[in-house]
Amino acid sequence: MTDTPLLSVENLSVRFEIKRGGWGKKSYLYAVDDVSFQVPKGQTLGIVGESGSGKTTAALAVARLVPAHQGVARLGEDDILSKEGEDLRRMRRRVQFIFQDPYSSLNPRKRVADIVREPLDSLSDKSEAEKKKIVDDLFEAVGLRPEQQRLFPHQFSGGQRQRIGIARALATQPELIICDEAVSALDVAVQAQILNLLRRLQAQFGLTYLFISHDLGVVQHMCDSIAVMYMGKIVEQADRLSLFNNPQHPYTRALLSAVPRVDHPGQPSRNRVLIPGDPPDPNNLPPGCRFASRCPIAKPDCSQREPLPQSIGTTHSAACHYVGTDALDAIGMAD
Repeated sequence: MTDTPLLSVENLSVRFEIKRGGWGKKSYLYAVDDVSFQVPKGQTLGIVGESGSGKTTAALAVARLVPAHQGVARLGEDDILSKEGEDLRRMRRRVQFIFQDPYSSLNPRKRVADIVREPLDSLSDKSEAEKKKIVDDLFEAVGLRPEQQRLFPHQFSGGQRQRIGIARALATQPELIICDEAVSALDVAVQAQILNLLRRLQAQFGLTYLFISHDLGVVQHMCDSIAVMYMGKIVEQADRLSLFNNPQHPYTRALLSAVPRVDHPGQPSRNRVLIPGDPPDPNNLPPGCRFASRCPIAKPDCSQREPLPQSIGTTHSAACHYVGTDALDAIGMAD
């Protein structure tokens, strides 16, 4: 592993136009709003948050699967967002995606060997013999038998289908793999198998992962560092140990309070913190902190002044006015 960033994302924003009747001024929903993060080569960054937080949209923008409004996403020295034509085609070999649903992400009309070979057909100039050798090696690497290559997706279980999806993502020998809720559709026992496979492949091929999840237990197992998103913003970033042992944002503390304890199965890891109310309307965001209306320690100033990220050591930052203050002590950290 190295601390040199393979992926550097700076001030990334993704917006979608809101369709309204009439001829009024255009308005936009910012699904991702001025987000920055880095992923060191050979490591895994987890992006977590509830549904609608913008985590998947940020990943899709990095992979050029949705257009970014502004910002920079560098893979090494190359800006992914500026690539077009043949340059973009070459970039796609270096960044691949593992999708959430193993049942809908595989073409049901194709044999699985052809599915795994598909990125090679569209993104490489290798010979047929080279492609066959790569497919054979990938089936072995993900734990599938050679004779299964002629089968169709419906003949596999969910976990096996996700192994096929992983093999397809590895076909072009990418540097970065984006895992979008890659195990959330699987049974718990199968989840563990796929997570262990991903970690083994990371060590074997020197892969870097951007890991999108809402499951903090999975993130704790997989990730070296974590970014927490809420309403399009990153509210906290830290290495794994710092985030789980000393979270500095009220939203993060509420999320962590729901993670089951290892030493007391079935019990929450901390005093349970319930988040009241609903998130604000993304089409009409309030001033100040976006979490203020649901935060147990919010003051009037929080609804007027947007908090900027504050550093807590070299690898930890949180966007809260009360970072490092006694106010946070009231939020779910006592055993």
